[in-house]
Amino acid sequence: MKVIFLDVDGVLNSDEYFDKIRNLDIQGIEREIDIEKIKLLKKAIDETGAKVVLCSSWRYTTNAQHLKELLSNYGIYVDTTPFLENKRGLEIKQWLSDNENVEDFVILDDEIFDSYDQELIKKLIKISNGNGRNFGEGLLIRDVDEIIKRLGRNKSKDEVNEELQR
Repeated sequence: MKVIFLDVDGVLNSDEYFDKIRNLDIQGIEREIDIEKIKLLKKAIDETGAKVVLCSSWRYTTNAQHLKELLSNYGIYVDTTPFLENKRGLEIKQWLSDNENVEDFVILDDEIFDSYDQELIKKLIKISNGNGRNFGEGLLIRDVDEIIKRLGRNKSKDEVNEELQR
């Protein structure tokens, strides 16, 4: 299984998005999440076949269920990392330890945490330029291309059948 560990702020939203909606009457989770960023994430998932694991602090907030529902509306179903002293690197490592059938993974985050060791930093696709102070650009098509490059494309049914016939 391929996995995308997903942060939310600075990945599924951006400074530009918040500027755009500032004077609009948008209610609910859409006030926090840019649907265009979800569509980009969906493209990466469709291309790679990856599963999404939420590692953001959003996973233990009141918005978590609303976020999961919004993602599921786009065919994105998420698991979550465990809570371990709010140390994201340890939480990702624990999830990987509990799910041994992971063939590869990437981390989408706009921050580099102290708890990220060298192995995790190699798997990081640093999103945005907010550096934890602002939201930056959020997920972009170049990031999706990098996800696909690192995780590889899903094989089509024809490719699988060809391999089986060899």
